[in-house]
Amino acid sequence: MDLDSQKIDELLALTRENNEILRSMRRSQRVSSFFTFVYWMIILGSIFGVYYYFQPTIKKYMGAMQTSMDILQKFEGQVGTVPTDLQAVKNLLGK
Repeated sequence: MDLDSQKIDELLALTRENNEILRSMRRSQRVSSFFTFVYWMIILGSIFGVYYYFQPTIKKYMGAMQTSMDILQKFEGQVGTVPTDLQAVKNLLGK
């Protein structure tokens, strides 16, 4: 009976030690998760902050790019009429 009691006490001590280790591991995991969340919030926040800071410059360049695209489309529209104009001239000249 004394041997069983000693083994139970030893088992209880090991169980308590195991419980402390598991709680420590869980606490470490929670802290790690928190800092990972903070890490990603800083990264995403800085991305949006940089965009907000440079937004006027980005809009200016987007406007310039849109203007360039409009000019190119008008030029393509005018170039597209050149062959038909040449055809009309050829028809007038009788060739």
